[in-house]
Amino acid sequence: MTRLDLVAWDDPDAAALRVAQQAELRERYGEDDLGHDMTGESIVAMLVLRSDGEVVACGALRAADELGVATGELKRMFVPPAHRGRGYSRAVLAELERIALERGFERLVLETGPLQPEAIGLYLAAGYRSTENYGEYAGVVDSRCFAKSLVAELAPRRTTGERRPVVVERVTWDHPEAAHLRHRMFTEFNGPTYPELADLLEKAGGFWADDAAQGVGDLATWVARIDGVAVGCVSIRAPRDGYPAGSAELKKLFLEDAARGAGAARALLAVADDEARALGYTNLVLQTGIRQPEAVGLYLATGWRPIAPFGPYVADLHSLCFGKVL
Repeated sequence: MTRLDLVAWDDPDAAALRVAQQAELRERYGEDDLGHDMTGESIVAMLVLRSDGEVVACGALRAADELGVATGELKRMFVPPAHRGRGYSRAVLAELERIALERGFERLVLETGPLQPEAIGLYLAAGYRSTENYGEYAGVVDSRCFAKSLVAELAPRRTTGERRPVVVERVTWDHPEAAHLRHRMFTEFNGPTYPELADLLEKAGGFWADDAAQGVGDLATWVARIDGVAVGCVSIRAPRDGYPAGSAELKKLFLEDAARGAGAARALLAVADDEARALGYTNLVLQTGIRQPEAVGLYLATGWRPIAPFGPYVADLHSLCFGKVL
């Protein structure tokens, strides 16, 4: 039998779990958590979850006035390893959200780390999406921040009219239409969304030099067509140094705005899955950015799950990495 209890910040059971959490974080990251010395100041609620009398999870809610009106911050979410996989963290999270709404909070934020893909998966599944690193976490490579509105927001429905058939064609990396779409991906989205890329691209010799380097190890490239017009592309690439064993990499998934909602992205992902499997890979991995909630939503909906950063993305503050078992 499980029971959620509101306790004081210095409750012995809650304090013991926080100590255990800090020990695990030191083991994963090799140093103390940035906020290891936090106190109960501004803590609105401290929860512990008990199962048959044993404390198995905790979490806290802090009033984060410095981050905006009616904003709360989730802190010290932790389940000891022996008790994971039983839904305890989801139960604590749901109760903290309920308390937050009850106490007038409209938005919640939180920080976790890239070496905690299970935690990232929990928050993404609960509707949290990446946000810029805030407060003491700004610029910290080993931090990833997330946010969620607790107030119902109705997203505008995308009207696509009559659904037209999507045709996926295999081409080469340097096929003119595929190259044009990748250039569009940069000029229309990546460049404006991540202005930090400008210096990196300049050092690489410009877009086309970088694009040629990105194509090294290309295993397969496809374009998606609607009414004969190329509206999207994707590639898979052989693994490079530091990649998970048995993994090919999904690269350059892009869809023109006008084609969204037609199923082209899922069609491209499906052929990439099939090809990687046929080539003998057991997993696909990918990197996307923290400012791409739509992409994250697509990957979650098609079976991808967060993984620890790999290869060139280990020290990239703006990266989220995902993997998929084939």
